[in-house]
Amino acid sequence: MKKIVLVACILLLGTIISCLDTSLPEPISFEEQLARDLEIIDAYLEENDLLAEKHESGIRFLLREEGTGDSPIGTDEVKVIYEARLLNGTLVDSSVDGVVFQLNQLILAWQIMLPEMNEGGKMTIYAPSVYSYGNVQRGPIPANANIIFEIELVEIVD
Repeated sequence: MKKIVLVACILLLGTIISCLDTSLPEPISFEEQLARDLEIIDAYLEENDLLAEKHESGIRFLLREEGTGDSPIGTDEVKVIYEARLLNGTLVDSSVDGVVFQLNQLILAWQIMLPEMNEGGKMTIYAPSVYSYGNVQRGPIPANANIIFEIELVEIVD
């Protein structure tokens, strides 16, 4: 009798476990996430009647002011004034007095686009999540968030 109860318990437990969906969602590739992000960004641009340029990386941007100085490279330190907003307009970060960063320690969107700017230039970057914070929530920035950065490249710091 004990064997029958034990077998019944094992079968019942197996049935319960098989009914539970404990699988994680399949991760998607960089390319698939980039395609999703760009679809969302392009819809946002269209809805807001914005004609952004397309960088070869896929990043959309608007050059607001050309600037007249040098362009940063690699390990340059840059002083920037910026705002970061979600596509719904929520402000998630900013620096109004300027802050200094080492270019190669920034998110990929900035590493790609700041060298496209000159000192004194201003640019709006529509950064896909794969070039910003990816699938990880960072403070007020949700996972897979596409971010609008308003950036002024004040100077390359010596």
